[in-house]
Amino acid sequence: MKYEPKPIDNSKIELSPALNQLVERLAANNHDLWGRRRMAEGWRYGPRRDDEAKQSPVLVPYEELPEGEKQYDRENAIETLKTIIGLGWTIQDPKHSMHTDWTREEFQKRAKQANAQGEALLACDISGDGLKLWPEDLKLRQMQALALARMGSRERAFGILEQLQAAAHEDEETLGILARTHKDLWLTTGSSKDLDQAYDAYAKAFRLVPASYWTGINAATLAFMKGDGPAARALASQIRHFCEEKRKQASGDELYWLVATIAEACLLLELLPEAEEYYARTAELGRERLGDVLTTWGNARLILSLMPPAFRERIERALEVPKVVVFAGHRADAPGSLPRRFPEDSTDKVKDQIRNRLLETRGRFGYSSAASGSDILFLETMQELGGRTYIVLPCEEEQFIRESVASSGEQWVKRFHAVKEHASDVIIASRERLNLGSVAYDYSNELLYGLANLRARQNGMELVHLAVWDGRESNRRGGTADIVKRWRQRTSDVIVLRPLNAKDPVHQSPEPANTVADASFLPAFASEVRVMLFADAYHFSQLSENQMPVFIQQFMGTIAMLMRQTQPRPLFQNTWGDGLYIVFSNVAEAGRFALKLAQRVSEIDRNRWGLPEDMTLRISLHAGPVYRYKDQIIDKLNYIGSHVNRAARIEPITPPGQIYVTDAFAALAELELPGQFRFHYVGRVSLAKGFGEFPTYSMQAGE
Repeated sequence: MKYEPKPIDNSKIELSPALNQLVERLAANNHDLWGRRRMAEGWRYGPRRDDEAKQSPVLVPYEELPEGEKQYDRENAIETLKTIIGLGWTIQDPKHSMHTDWTREEFQKRAKQANAQGEALLACDISGDGLKLWPEDLKLRQMQALALARMGSRERAFGILEQLQAAAHEDEETLGILARTHKDLWLTTGSSKDLDQAYDAYAKAFRLVPASYWTGINAATLAFMKGDGPAARALASQIRHFCEEKRKQASGDELYWLVATIAEACLLLELLPEAEEYYARTAELGRERLGDVLTTWGNARLILSLMPPAFRERIERALEVPKVVVFAGHRADAPGSLPRRFPEDSTDKVKDQIRNRLLETRGRFGYSSAASGSDILFLETMQELGGRTYIVLPCEEEQFIRESVASSGEQWVKRFHAVKEHASDVIIASRERLNLGSVAYDYSNELLYGLANLRARQNGMELVHLAVWDGRESNRRGGTADIVKRWRQRTSDVIVLRPLNAKDPVHQSPEPANTVADASFLPAFASEVRVMLFADAYHFSQLSENQMPVFIQQFMGTIAMLMRQTQPRPLFQNTWGDGLYIVFSNVAEAGRFALKLAQRVSEIDRNRWGLPEDMTLRISLHAGPVYRYKDQIIDKLNYIGSHVNRAARIEPITPPGQIYVTDAFAALAELELPGQFRFHYVGRVSLAKGFGEFPTYSMQAGE
């Protein structure tokens, strides 16, 4: 976009009521982020500013600032707006700038697409924006309810759906979303009550609209899970007959779902040969529909969980359920160098080996870095086969290319950009890499492995471990030998492809080490992966003066008691008004504490103590490499770094009463304690202050 700079007008900006609200929000947000940074650095509230003691009288929530301090923050916000205008941009009221070119149908379409793609937070935002223009729109309210349910805000979702039912909107879509919400809740809780409610909602929708075979087959499957075999078989038989007739004239999306529904009906009727046949047809129709195949497999897994194991093997083979592949391999040798691990003339042979293994294992979801040589060959092959690729880089792209791609030749840089362009997602483990040791590469490798495990577990898929490795052991952290060694500590099923034949001459120089800056000037610092928890009390700013002491004694007192009972003790803890900042040594300790914290707070009798009924915590968790150092002001070990900032920026977007975690926390938790926590994908969340966009999950207790 081109713009023409113009002189900054230092005169006062004429602010409409809406822009006044924008200034107020901007001022509050900037103050809040400033406070969180100070809190992460060890600052505390004090009656006067003291830089040596790290104390400040303005280290309180924005709402509690004196008017003079608020005005100072407002003036800074206005200066920001002036600068934006001075650079040639335009600031408009939100009502004029919010998707002005979108029709009602466009809002509906985009919200539905976001939900279908698993981007619940985006779907919630889009439907919410549309409802500001069309508050009574049925489809937007339905999409918002579905998004809220997937985000973990089920009470709000149920509230919307109940309002729609009360307004006589008992249509197929509303009842189907309500049923799906109950079904998701049942899958989380295992409660028979939730299962009954989900079945009743699906059955009611099917009775109202008999042609809605998708609600009917879900009712049949849930009847089977309830143990009501006759009802399940009766529904399955009826739906099979309907879909058999309808598919004769169907094509495209509809044909896929009709065939998949017939397959599910046959499975419920225990017609195994017919079920295999229709699941095989489903697989053929779903070659380019990996997401739909996984949805089909999800319902089949429910049914198969109550059937003999041999049934699962046959259906999984017929449906050609895709697998997740986690990959590691050697970089290509530098041009003109002696053969060391992976000479250029071996690339075609290695790529053929990778292709054969992916076809043999049905690998269609690939997780890898993108260094020259093996990584890029793997990503190219996966993409050529129509699979989805997820790239994890240890640092920013430019730095990664310098360190891990460019030395092998310019052609690898071009291939890097090509696979990155076609990747489903590119995850940067650390925007700014720490200068101490190999912790950044270790963290990136564990993140990559954990994400692959998480994907496989959540979708009931197998995880394939695939490596291009010459077989030589190495003590270097983060190299291919080290990665294979770590994999073999968790599984014996690791596929290794050799980049060289045994008879090929090999130059015995060591594998190049990851570049690490000289840290001799930081003798008091160490780098390590730690877990950061941030939390604050929702509606704290609305407390009256009389409620403040009660809040401190009863609300914060409950949290303090939990802190004293927690073993092992957190590595670091601090508080700021209603805020909490706590550092843990690992995800297991942090996750357990977060769940206990949410539970203890939910049990506080707010009515008894005269506190707002909806007062609760917003809790966020993130794991990443940080600096550990001796804080000279508070005389304690403290933690600092960009990952502390990332953790702090998640909490403001967390819904009240929820626990939101980053993909890094979820991935490492899957490695440490598989199944102990349940993670539900919320979507890619844009954090404050342009800090980036990160995949985010809501977390509940697991199995």
